[in-house]
Formats: sequence, C-alpha cells, structure tokens
Amino acid sequence: MSEPSCPNCDVTLQPVAARARSGYLLALDQCPRCGGLWCDRWELFPVDGAEVARLDPVDQPTLWAPVAAVKREPKCPRCRIAMARFRDPLLPEDVRIERCRACEGMWLNRGELRRFKAARARPAPPLALPDGPIEQLAQHYGAGTAWPTIANLAQATNPPPPPDEPPDLTPQLMQSAAWLALRALLRLLLHI
Repeated sequence: MSEPSCPNCDVTLQPVAARARSGYLLALDQCPRCGGLWCDRWELFPVDGAEVARLDPVDQPTLWAPVAAVKREPKCPRCRIAMARFRDPLLPEDVRIERCRACEGMWLNRGELRRFKAARARPAPPLALPDGPIEQLAQHYGAGTAWPTIANLAQATNPPPPPDEPPDLTPQLMQSAAWLALRALLRLLLHI
C-alpha cells in the first residue's frame, strides 16, 4: 500500500499523534506543507479539544499568504477516489470537511479542525419537529392498536427462560467423595 498523500498538494502525509478525550492516542496524518489533516474512520470525533492548538496552529503569515485554488476534486489520501463534502445540520456552513465514501475517512484543511471543535463545543439548538407526524404517532400508539404487535415482538425477541431444573452434580459429588475417602485412608495409615 502506498503512503497517503495530501489531496491539495500531493505531498506525503506525516503521521501525528493526537490525544483522544478518553486519554488514548490516535494516529492521524497531516500534510507538512498545507497543514491539512486526514482522520481515518472514527478518528475525528474523539480528538480532544486541547489538541487543536497543536494540530491546527494559527500561523498568521501562512494564513494571509495567497493560496492557489484547487480546481480538481479532492481525492482520498488512502483510496484515491473522489471525496464528497460532509454535511451535518449541526455544523456551520463555514466548516468544510471532505469525506471518502469508501473508507469513510475525513479530510480537514488547515483551520477546519479548530472550527469543527468550536462548533461541537457549543450546545446544539433544539430541533423543531413538525406537529403532524408526532400527532399521528400519538394517535396510533395511544389507540391501543399497536400493542398486540409490540407484545408479539417482545415474545419473539425474548425467549422464555429455561426451566428451573437443578444441574446433575452426581459425577462431581462422586469424585469429591472418592478424594475424601482417600485422604481419610492416608491419614489413618500415615498417622497424620
């Protein structure tokens, strides 16, 4: 397998360690030129917020330097297939994360990790739910028509417990009795 390369600069990504919220270390990949960050599947979300300053530093000269626009679709550093934009209704529009559909890894350009973690730190606004579907569910389940179906599902998924029969301990009891008899005989013979 070839080394993963940056989707923007085509430079080989360098491994970097990041501490997760639970304390273990994650092995991420970072571009030494543009600072972009590659997270394999399930690696982005547990990254500790304290790691952001180290992994995604604000370098003012680099930040203000002009960058040539990438005209091609970014390709996955691992699979080399085109990535798609990751969309989450809880993330602001300025957080642009590219996601590989095959390996489910995620690419973050410099600055994206900082914005992503800042957005995740804010409490999520309550979701506005439409009244129609909730009222339909309340009517359906409140009418009692669904309870026989639920009872059938409960019986199908929870088999009855096994009958309360005591296990057959006869072989173990016989072996224990034989050892006790042998010990008693040895004590009598050896006067212990």
